[in-house]
Amino acid sequence: MKQVQITDYGTAEVLRLIETDIPVPAPGQILLEVKAAGVNFSDILRRRNTYFMPTPLPYILGAEAVGNIVELGEGVGEPFAKGAQVLAILPAGGAYSQYVLAQAEYCVPLPPQIDPKAATALFVQGSTAHLMVEQLAGKLEGKTALVHAGAGGVGSLLVQLLKMRGAKVIASGSSEKKLAYAKTLGADMGINYSQKDWPEQLVEKNEGEKVDLIFEMVGGEIYKDSFRCLNTFGKMIVYGAASGEKGLIHSEHFVDKSHQLLSFNLAHFIQFKTGEWQASLGAMIQLLASGQIKISQSHIYSLNEVVQAHQDIENRLTMGKVVLIP
Repeated sequence: MKQVQITDYGTAEVLRLIETDIPVPAPGQILLEVKAAGVNFSDILRRRNTYFMPTPLPYILGAEAVGNIVELGEGVGEPFAKGAQVLAILPAGGAYSQYVLAQAEYCVPLPPQIDPKAATALFVQGSTAHLMVEQLAGKLEGKTALVHAGAGGVGSLLVQLLKMRGAKVIASGSSEKKLAYAKTLGADMGINYSQKDWPEQLVEKNEGEKVDLIFEMVGGEIYKDSFRCLNTFGKMIVYGAASGEKGLIHSEHFVDKSHQLLSFNLAHFIQFKTGEWQASLGAMIQLLASGQIKISQSHIYSLNEVVQAHQDIENRLTMGKVVLIP
């Protein structure tokens, strides 16, 4: 089989397509033929070795795979059967591959009508968006929320979930194309945050009103400038720093403005709040299966194109979910 391996840290060029033997499942494991593997910004951080957890070498990237069961290890039974489609969660990576071993307890059966490419967004992006809305955002009816990177993997889901909860949603992005896409998902307004005075533009376009809630994952100046359009008693939820720059602001600011700053890390929910995470993932599966949320997979790559996939994400050229098709 073919898989993508890194033996060194660095730019996208360290990604190497190799051939290796198809593995055999040990007791408690499932062998999947991968139909679609999700590509996340965390994979880029892993590749650079700047993820919050160290990345061992050699390493196969990819924390989520959707595929069909080829073989069951000893002790694995219902609800799993050969040929069934499952979402595999891979804490130690491995999804950038034609076949992958997964622990049965980290596999979730999927309704057959769910497209494998769309299902790759359920674990990282889906759980992240749903948990932030349900666990951290608070009351949303009548509130105004700003979603940074509203056309991205998490952002596009946040836009839809926030609208379901009755919020007015403003999506930010780096191009008019991305803002237009966010509006097709339900965003009430778009703002281009590549322009220097974007916070003032937002307030002006929003009839002089600031926002009550911000979902922030860029860092650096975007993080700092976001406070300029946040209401008194407003809340910001930080779940990343895609720019690679720290978001710094003096602690007295929070006293002066009564702003709240919360943070989110999916890995901690999986480890310490497993029940809440499992319920969230189940809810997202049902929302997708029932057609209540839309997942775009406009950026689909083969394993041979994995370098390009990473570069396109880093150059902010993608919208929605980025998928590898082995």
